[in-house]
Amino acid sequence: MVNEKIIVERLKNIDLLPTFPHIVHDVLRVIEDPMSSASDIAKHMDASMVGEVLHLANSAFYNRSGIRKITSIEQAIAIIGYEHLAHIIFQMPFLVLTKKEDRFMDVSGFITHSSLCGMFSKNISLTTLLGNPNDTFIAGLIHDVGTIIIYKYFYEEWKEIYFLVHERNKLRLEAERDVLSVDHGVIAAMLLDLWDIPKSISNPIRFHHNPEEAKEDVENVAAVYIGNILAKQINFNLIQDGLANFMTSNMNIVKEIERFRHPLSSNEEVELFKRVFDALKEFKRIFRGPEDDREYDE
Repeated sequence: MVNEKIIVERLKNIDLLPTFPHIVHDVLRVIEDPMSSASDIAKHMDASMVGEVLHLANSAFYNRSGIRKITSIEQAIAIIGYEHLAHIIFQMPFLVLTKKEDRFMDVSGFITHSSLCGMFSKNISLTTLLGNPNDTFIAGLIHDVGTIIIYKYFYEEWKEIYFLVHERNKLRLEAERDVLSVDHGVIAAMLLDLWDIPKSISNPIRFHHNPEEAKEDVENVAAVYIGNILAKQINFNLIQDGLANFMTSNMNIVKEIERFRHPLSSNEEVELFKRVFDALKEFKRIFRGPEDDREYDE
């Protein structure tokens, strides 16, 4: 079993993502500023992010007319919107460490699950006043990056974990703790702490599977924990059944929320599910095709 001291030493040697700590602080500040512009955000993006944003802006989902190609990053940002842009900016530095065709990593499923968790965490925070919506949004978007870090920098351990999960039928979380002594949430949080990312973001990532152990930022932790549960159980095919059925199918989330705050009123329940339902429809329209039913479970 790898102990935490060895883990920290390996994490200290990660130098492939030098811009990420600055991205978190700079881009979030720009997005939160009502006076900011698309060009302000573009200043903080590296070449890989610019390329991905341009690609997305020219996709059929956004550039529906297809009459002219979008070549300006400022124009692309204006088309995509700030929130969807954040999905790319905060996930891209980690996703470049993976290969889309790698059989060990479901990259598309990872992106879908992480993006949904970010959106749901934010909307849960906004509706229930659990934590800070911006912190929970970022934490939700990158809550599972520890799995990528393990895959890239602890590859022998990753293979042991993979064997335990697929040949011994262990839960992934249990297998990670058996092999590494900690799980992917802790690995990610340890790295973010080394980069001086605010604890209000790293703590929800550290405890997104075990919120009862959190001593600080408990409400942020709760929002991301619940956002993760909801993101894992979502069935895209049920969107067409309408809001009422969506609420019925996911009512367990209300009980989870009430573990951390007072009971929701009927109006609060409706507002919560409407926010989440609308965010889900928008995500499906933009990032997934109608026949795309991939799932991801971390």
